[in-house]
Amino acid sequence: MTGLFLTPKQFTASFAHVPRVALVLLIVNRQNQFLLTKRAIEPGSGMWHLPGSFLLKDEQIAQCLERTGPQELGFTLSAKDCRLVHVSENLESDPRGHVIDIIYKYRLLREISLSAWGDSAELGFFSTIPQGVGFNHVEILQKWYN
Repeated sequence: MTGLFLTPKQFTASFAHVPRVALVLLIVNRQNQFLLTKRAIEPGSGMWHLPGSFLLKDEQIAQCLERTGPQELGFTLSAKDCRLVHVSENLESDPRGHVIDIIYKYRLLREISLSAWGDSAELGFFSTIPQGVGFNHVEILQKWYN
């Protein structure tokens, strides 16, 4: 990966011209609970969402998945343990613009301690979908959780 070529402002402005690809992680623990993070930044500050990241220029999907663990969650995960479950389009619920979500399921086989990390104010495991879930992640959970 050669790095990020756009400033955050330029990246956001690019949504006006092209869709962006986001990798979304549906992480499920041994108790069959799913992991959500509460955003500390806009868009969606204070909203729960599934962890994930935008695919960067010259970054392979496996690299993006493995980067997301430490950057968003504070733990490492292996792309080979992520299972592709769905690809969807998000045309309306992301205020930045058109997003193509590639959703991967990851089964967490070890206990982890949760703490705020990166752009997250809070992390938590849930058995039911809480109030205040942003973007199109309610629909993803309704369709692909369990």
